[in-house]
Amino acid sequence: MTLFPMQTLKTAARRLASPTMPRLAPPALLLLALSSVLLFGGDRGNLYRYDVHNSMSAKNLAIAENLSPEHHFLMFLAHTLDADGKHTYEAYNRFPIGSYALIKLAILPFGDNLSAKIYAARMLMLLCFAAAAILAYLALRRITSNRWIALTATLLAFSSTYCLAYSDMISNEAVIDLFAVMLVFHAMTVFEQEGRFRQLIIKACAALLLGWHVYALLLPFIAFGLMREIIKARSSISTLCQLKRSALSLLRSRYLTLGVVALLFGISVLTFNFTNEYFALNREIPLTELSSFKSMMHRTGVEPRLDGNDKYLLWPAFPELQFYRIGTMTLAYAFSPSYVSEVMTTINYVDYPGSPLRLFVILGIAAFGASLIGLLFVRGHTILLAALALSGFCWALPMRHNTALPNHNFESIFYIGVGLTLFSLALMCLRKLSHEWVVRALSVAALLIFAFSALRMSQSNIVNQPPELHKAIMADFESIRKVTQYGDAIFREDLVPGYRRGHNVFIYYLTGRIRLNSENIVPSARPPDFILMSERADELATLTPNNRILFLYEWNDYHKYISEIIEADEPLIRSDFDVWLNDNNLIYVKDHCREDDINNRFFLAVHPADENDLPNRYRPRGFHNLDFNFEGQAIQHDERCIAITPLPDYHIARIHTGQFIRRADGSYQHIWESEIHPAEAAR
Repeated sequence: MTLFPMQTLKTAARRLASPTMPRLAPPALLLLALSSVLLFGGDRGNLYRYDVHNSMSAKNLAIAENLSPEHHFLMFLAHTLDADGKHTYEAYNRFPIGSYALIKLAILPFGDNLSAKIYAARMLMLLCFAAAAILAYLALRRITSNRWIALTATLLAFSSTYCLAYSDMISNEAVIDLFAVMLVFHAMTVFEQEGRFRQLIIKACAALLLGWHVYALLLPFIAFGLMREIIKARSSISTLCQLKRSALSLLRSRYLTLGVVALLFGISVLTFNFTNEYFALNREIPLTELSSFKSMMHRTGVEPRLDGNDKYLLWPAFPELQFYRIGTMTLAYAFSPSYVSEVMTTINYVDYPGSPLRLFVILGIAAFGASLIGLLFVRGHTILLAALALSGFCWALPMRHNTALPNHNFESIFYIGVGLTLFSLALMCLRKLSHEWVVRALSVAALLIFAFSALRMSQSNIVNQPPELHKAIMADFESIRKVTQYGDAIFREDLVPGYRRGHNVFIYYLTGRIRLNSENIVPSARPPDFILMSERADELATLTPNNRILFLYEWNDYHKYISEIIEADEPLIRSDFDVWLNDNNLIYVKDHCREDDINNRFFLAVHPADENDLPNRYRPRGFHNLDFNFEGQAIQHDERCIAITPLPDYHIARIHTGQFIRRADGSYQHIWESEIHPAEAAR
């Protein structure tokens, strides 16, 4: 005996197909499904998720916190101070201000209540996610002329792994941008059907204040629209008049007007941002040397970074990654294998050796190909659906130096256009081949799939973190604030050896402070007043004795403690940097340190005695990769550079460490390297 007999399912579906069924039933079911995202999930006041999720959330919260008239609405992450008392800003003015303004408005009423601010910002993201789904439904309802098809396609597309995983990530580049894209897509649909061009212009400009992904949707829409108008202008015209008629049609085209207005509006936003940053830095550097301008050059590949990530741009890595993301975006999380979550929480798909993941590449190729082939059989709305399906690639290809990065998996949500197009076309075909009740039955199934996917996501390691961790950290930071007299102390929040959840987390919790410049360290740099550590030093008296995870020390005390270790023991390695092993920490030291000495990345490969001790992500390599940059966990004082990194708790056979540079041809050159055998060192 089955729980849901087929006859019962058919009866329920036929009732849905009844003419008496209220027209508001599909939107009501959509709202019911979306409410599951709000109901399920981890602690919304908890900042901590897996690495990218929490670091992006913290960074964007800090930028929103710092947005104020006091700094002329400059978007910056940190406010730094050098030895001469010169103030510098780590600006993020390459993004439109609208998304940060929304986050600022959401957290503004909550004062210094950090948990309430995190909760409010996360709820804003979830509301943007729900609004994006509603706009997608409204647009598809117009395109398909069927509420139930629009409902089913929307629920299936928005139930994918990346959508649900990043639905509450506090970011201007994810959910807020997704809302902006769907806002413009709905406006494009209304324009195609009703000719409301002014509405399209206004919504496009408003959306561009929220994010740049809007251009990825506008680009194919404008290109296809212009092609259609040129073809129409050339038809039934003599050969001699074709060129003139095509040129006039192009100049008069509303699509061209839309493109010009969108381009000029975006340029004006960037001009304002760069000018604002230029004056904030007291006009001491050229516009082309601004960090926001240089970041834009890096992201577009005009001046690519040589940081080891260019391997993701090569064939077949880059297209494989994109089709893997499409495949993951077209499959509801309810049906996704557990190893998909494991990849999201560890490393890029390209680095992951698991052959089952290639099934998602095949799925992505099939889904993308089917959506494009299906467009050949659609009349009336081909341009809209084609622009939607291609919008992901229209962003990924020109921005591949950004989208291919291992920590930019959240960019995958902009392949949602493939899923929306594919499901809409498939359901339209199904409706022609079968009865209406079949489509409505699938709507109910899609609702259950969406709700189950949201529930399963809330229980996964992507968003589910122990609440005790969050409570302990919140309590620790409250005591740290009290000791340092919040807002007055100079504080190096990145000096947290071993705390590998991303220093952006600390930037948010301590936002508003003046910080030392950690990117351009010079011998005259002013030392901090305090140092924050995630491992308690028993030899020192901590200023926060009741803390459980993060411990605060006077800088002078800590510097003296490290100096005594260095002076008392002989280093295990004598090289460009001498290396000490103390209490399961490696201490890298160089006297008379210059900026050139710390610009190059440190490599640190830890080989365990038992390979089963390695985390899963490192087992294919056979060693624990703990590479780091100097500014991430370093101390510079009295012309001495010190970098401290903790080692894993398991038994270590050998350690391979040193520094390297990356050549222009992509190869690596070790500046210095050596091996440590901890067991021999202990004897």
